[in-house]
Amino acid sequence: MAKCPNCGQNLRLTQWRPECPNCGVNMVYYDANERLIREAETAEVQHAKSQPGIDRAKAAFFGSVPAILRVVLTVLPLGALFLPLVRIDSAEGIQKLNVLGLYSLLNKVGLGELPKRLLSGSLPAWSVALLALSVVMFLVCLIFLPFSLGPHGKGRTLILDLIRLGSALGTVILFLFCAKTLPAPLPQEAVGTLGIGAWLYLVLVALSFVFDRVVAAKGLKVKYTPCFIGGIPSEEYFSMRERGCSELEIRKRMVEALSVMQEEVRAKATAEAAAAEAERLARK
Repeated sequence: MAKCPNCGQNLRLTQWRPECPNCGVNMVYYDANERLIREAETAEVQHAKSQPGIDRAKAAFFGSVPAILRVVLTVLPLGALFLPLVRIDSAEGIQKLNVLGLYSLLNKVGLGELPKRLLSGSLPAWSVALLALSVVMFLVCLIFLPFSLGPHGKGRTLILDLIRLGSALGTVILFLFCAKTLPAPLPQEAVGTLGIGAWLYLVLVALSFVFDRVVAAKGLKVKYTPCFIGGIPSEEYFSMRERGCSELEIRKRMVEALSVMQEEVRAKATAEAAAAEAERLARK
């Protein structure tokens, strides 16, 4: 049941007028200024809490030359996948396959057979699976890259980079072990060798890993956007809250801060008007 915010009188469904039948106060506009102040303060608090994360994301992704270079080195190895990854020599001739050619070859074998071959311990199947994992990790690394400067960003980035590098290295090692025992539909006498794309892919992944470690060690500069809550710097506002300052103390500080800001705006406007007037007189 609704109540009057002023006197606490219980209201019936038939009492639909905005005025309280008991005290006569307008319940729609009652304490409106205070409610607006609280809503504005809540919005500014939420903005002050989220803005540092946005600033860190910008700095991590394109805030500086090292950040942009890190993004480039993260994506660059994908280009090597379109170079010849594998060379297959057989009685039918020589085939040079990039990532698209490997996908077509897997379609001939049957993608549904891949889980069975993984469970049976097939090295070629595990090599292909690790290659797919390393490619997926590029997308994962890009998604989490803007959060690399967060509280747990350094450790998370290290783990993701290790998975990406380990899967790429595992792909190469396993293929070298099974190069002479390639599965159907290739002829049994087929022999596989790694192409330039595979080696370049591994080198670029390793280079990206090393550069990420250098960036993590040196750090990236973050330019934080100043945030104000009721005219008070957000750091001061949160400090007052932590110290247990009363609402009255906080509001007094807000009035002081807003008065100073208003005076600064007036002084700036006066200075601009004086400069414009001086320029106008100088033109005469």
